[in-house]
Amino acid sequence: MGAPMPLRTDTDGLTSVLAAFAAGDETARDEHEDLLGCILVDTVGSALASAHEPAERILQNWAAAEGTSGRATVWTTGRTASAATAALLNGTAGHQLDYDDISPSMPIHPSTVIVPALLAVAEQRGTDTRRLVQAYDVGAAVFRAVADLLPQHVHYARGWHTTSTVGRLAAVAAVARLVEMSSEHTAHALGIVASMAAGSRPNFGSMTKPLHAGLAARDAVTAVDLAEAGFTANPRELEADAGFFDRYGDPELAPLGDPDETLAERLEYWLDAWPTDWGIKRYPACYGTHRSIDASLALRERIAGAPIREVRITVHPRGTRALVAFPPTSATAAKFSAEYAVSVALQRGAVVLADFTEDAFAEPETIRLMNAVSITESAEPPAGAPTFAGGYSVVEVVTEDGARHTERVDITRGDGRNPLSDEELRDKFDDCCATGGLTAEAASTLHTALVASARGGALQQVAAALAPEYRTEGRLA
Repeated sequence: MGAPMPLRTDTDGLTSVLAAFAAGDETARDEHEDLLGCILVDTVGSALASAHEPAERILQNWAAAEGTSGRATVWTTGRTASAATAALLNGTAGHQLDYDDISPSMPIHPSTVIVPALLAVAEQRGTDTRRLVQAYDVGAAVFRAVADLLPQHVHYARGWHTTSTVGRLAAVAAVARLVEMSSEHTAHALGIVASMAAGSRPNFGSMTKPLHAGLAARDAVTAVDLAEAGFTANPRELEADAGFFDRYGDPELAPLGDPDETLAERLEYWLDAWPTDWGIKRYPACYGTHRSIDASLALRERIAGAPIREVRITVHPRGTRALVAFPPTSATAAKFSAEYAVSVALQRGAVVLADFTEDAFAEPETIRLMNAVSITESAEPPAGAPTFAGGYSVVEVVTEDGARHTERVDITRGDGRNPLSDEELRDKFDDCCATGGLTAEAASTLHTALVASARGGALQQVAAALAPEYRTEGRLA
């Protein structure tokens, strides 16, 4: 690409704080290697499960027509593309089934934006994977710190999809650390990607919702490439009048104190603390349904098959914002329906990938039970109940004999405070691979290669395990 042009930037302000953090020289947190291994396994596995989804096929046909070439692996096909295109396809696939990881305290899916961008750039450039842990730490911290400062609940309430908007900044920061880009060029990359930030919540339940994550990953790769080549942006874009924080946040409602100092403090905090605000999904549905699913599964054991008359769900304030209006109109939309997810849990005793096919969605008993479910937001937590940053769900089941059974869940199964076991994560990965059509032998090889890459192993082993010859039709094709 040649030597980058020297670019003038200012030395204070939010953009500078973020750029300096991304370009810093903190050493990798060795204790995060195992977590990154879990993240890589979960992100790639969740993407593979979408290999035969209609939206995935449309995107792959589009990509083939575009004819981009490169060295970055497209996970669902094993073919290669440019880093930007691979990031787009892999990020979209990873978010396609709403099975990707979460942040309990805020509505973000960090890994489906950060990981596709990082792996695509690392493959394209042959970057040392020993920097992956450090780069992911930076991206995870930026994601949460920027969301804190907006603040995110205002941003989300306006209809923005935080995974997509803030995710672009986080992925730029992560890639900048991976490729060891200077703070000056990183500031311009942040300014470039800030002009690309978009993603609307009204598209939840459609094919475009997962596309938000893929576009964010692609734009991050593009912004870094452009900035390295000398392409410029306003180096104070984030803090400028009508800049990113003005457009997408509310300074009047942001945390008190000097914004630069507050951002710097939040970045340092989240650099170490992000694992306490992270979780792997146990169910392939919007995270806004998961506490209700956990509660419903516990109640199902308690009522022991008794006929159900009514189900009432009460969630924390703003707990329904990510959900679609009732009734959901398709299996895709049903991923964002607490009424549907709870009816499946109570009827079938599990919530799995096969529950979000059109045949399963049309099952008469599920529809009958779904219509008996109601959901409301509570203004305040129940008296005497503990409060966690991520909220809660209380599910009450009324059986035909008039008996009432209630269960409350604050911390979901899979949350970092209540994690899945290694066996449960491996079962999810194997199920995703089989659903997407990867052979069992290749899935085992891929699992080993992904865990190794979090410790500096070669990404060539990941690409080899994803080769096209290891594909079958998959379970739900």
